[in-house]
Amino acid sequence: MLKRLYARLIPHTARIKILMVFIAINLAATVAYTLYAWNLKADAVRETIDARLVAAASAAPKMIGYDYLREARDPQAIDEQRYLAMVRLLHDYCQKVGLRYLYVFTQEGNRIIYLADAASEEEIRAGNYGRYYGEYDTRPLGLAQAFATGKPQFAEYEDRYGHFRSVFQPMQREDGKTLVFGADIDLSDVEAQQREALNQALLIGMGLFLAGVLGSFWLARTLSAPLSRLAEAADRIADGDYRVRVPARGHDEFALLARAFNSMGSAISEREAEIIRMAYIDPLTELPNRVRLAELIAEEIQAAQQGDDSVAVVMIDIDRFKYINDYLGYSAGDAALKSIAQRLRQVQRDTDHLGRFSGDEFVLILPGVHKGNIDNVVRRLHRILENPLAIAGQSIDVAGSTGVAFFPLHGTSANVLLREAEAAMYLAKRTHADYLIYDPGQEANRKSQLSLLGELKTAVEGNQLSTFLQPKINLSDGRICGVEALVRWNHPERGWIPPGQFIPFAEQTGKIRALTLWMLRECMLTSCHWAALGRNVRISVNVSVNDTEDPAFAGMVQSLLEETGADAHNLCLEITESATMEAPDKVLEALRHLRSLGFKLSIDDFGTGYSSLAYLSRLPVQELKIDRSFILQLDQADGLQIARAIVELGHVLKLDVVAEGVETQAAWDTLVELGCDQVQGFLVAKPMPIVDFDAWYKRHKGYWREAMEEDESGQIA
Repeated sequence: MLKRLYARLIPHTARIKILMVFIAINLAATVAYTLYAWNLKADAVRETIDARLVAAASAAPKMIGYDYLREARDPQAIDEQRYLAMVRLLHDYCQKVGLRYLYVFTQEGNRIIYLADAASEEEIRAGNYGRYYGEYDTRPLGLAQAFATGKPQFAEYEDRYGHFRSVFQPMQREDGKTLVFGADIDLSDVEAQQREALNQALLIGMGLFLAGVLGSFWLARTLSAPLSRLAEAADRIADGDYRVRVPARGHDEFALLARAFNSMGSAISEREAEIIRMAYIDPLTELPNRVRLAELIAEEIQAAQQGDDSVAVVMIDIDRFKYINDYLGYSAGDAALKSIAQRLRQVQRDTDHLGRFSGDEFVLILPGVHKGNIDNVVRRLHRILENPLAIAGQSIDVAGSTGVAFFPLHGTSANVLLREAEAAMYLAKRTHADYLIYDPGQEANRKSQLSLLGELKTAVEGNQLSTFLQPKINLSDGRICGVEALVRWNHPERGWIPPGQFIPFAEQTGKIRALTLWMLRECMLTSCHWAALGRNVRISVNVSVNDTEDPAFAGMVQSLLEETGADAHNLCLEITESATMEAPDKVLEALRHLRSLGFKLSIDDFGTGYSSLAYLSRLPVQELKIDRSFILQLDQADGLQIARAIVELGHVLKLDVVAEGVETQAAWDTLVELGCDQVQGFLVAKPMPIVDFDAWYKRHKGYWREAMEEDESGQIA
């Protein structure tokens, strides 16, 4: 109600508002000036009074006389008449210089006593003055501080004589006695001078305020006219009339504002369109962005609900894209993303939608596609991505990890489907699968894995872990030349837990270090035992990305060697190819340190990473292990050629080449023809506990051949 009344009484025009603003500013400035002027005047009054007090106290010894002060040493030294004469003299002096009282104190034990005082005739007759050697019982704080510190002190206090501002100025008498000279001025006099200063400041302030009000009326009238025209033009622009113009005469700020306003009117429609476009379009690839993708999925879900149809949400993450940015620069990375976006457009139909979700992640929305026909789409997508990109004069191989979620099978909202497609995509990346369809069980698996991570420390400390060994065979003579050590977890409640359920998450969360050090220690102790038996079998241990990037890791391994007394030459450390590329300089330094300790170094899963030949030649390694995915494809032309190339590359670099995942005699024979040095796999033996390996090794007497795999019963061992 008050607001409506205010609106009726005071129209909200620009002129009134400007006027009110100027009056408010003027009022604030006037009040500020008045307070400032009064404070200055009040401070000046106080400074003048303090100066007067100090001057009077400083002059007091001369007024009283040094002879008097020297004689006033005991109660009988000064007679009453002489003392009263001094009282009258000091009173007359106070009247002349504008003081109320002037007096002298000294201290006898805990007593403060008068040596001189000032009083009028009326006060003398009434006995209202300090007697010679009489005790002063009020004791202001400043007086006590003057006696204690020997320095002048100001004070405001009240006693039976009145309310005063005083100075207490100490002086040392010839006999070492401290005298304090006090000078008082009545605070009512001070307040009277300050009131006078306030009145003067108010008078000046009122004059300034009235002048400011008159000026405000003139300014409000001058400024409101162009503002009214601008406001009217703004209303027309708000209604969509971008052709409106306002007069822009002169060269003052209003004319500049009018010209700027006119320019804004011609550009605002284009900017609005661009803002809307940028809110929904990725500026790099010109594809729909995350926000627009969510809207498109929601629209397709609504359409699918009406037709009882399906919608597939496909999320693609470009593998190893980080290396493009790291080694070729971000401009090359941007160019690669543009090229990838152009390729992905080849997959989409007219009814499909393609967008950039974030970074190197893209999303395909496929109306009408379900689990039964998604395979062809994804296979085609991956074939398109497999062709090398030509970026910055370099040929770059790219690949993608893909996750798929379906409406209504997995969810009924855009955010849920995107989250589930992303979860499937990350699982595909971890498991090196081309693509995976979202499985609700994945959520339970992730929770189970998180629970396992919490129990991993207990497993390491509580002897729940075991070392399994898988033999390596020298192809030239069948000698059992080495083993790969693999960790196994026998959980007291869940039983044997596959490594794939806890090792990847342990790597991602930084808990892999405890596993690595445990495995190294166990393998070093086993190696010492074998060395005592004269068994020449090298043990290989896997080392994670986190280990190779940590500068302190090599020192930890060296400490384990010293603790166990193992010979590093009997041990091999296997590092995945992708790990060598995570932080090349750090990894290279760590590997050199480990090599200097005597370890054999091996690159595991070779062919699945992104290392260059130049970088590979710099690594202090002695072995390459061909990834099992290529060995399983030896019966295919591509797999055979890749294996042949890796073997030849390894030999050119003077490295031993090991094939893992050998499961058939045909694969064995092919690897022999290719000149591979060593093999391991189920054809030879599955991973087995150390005790079982000892028995297996003794039975084979250190050599393995196919014929030797038959025991006396004729069955394969």
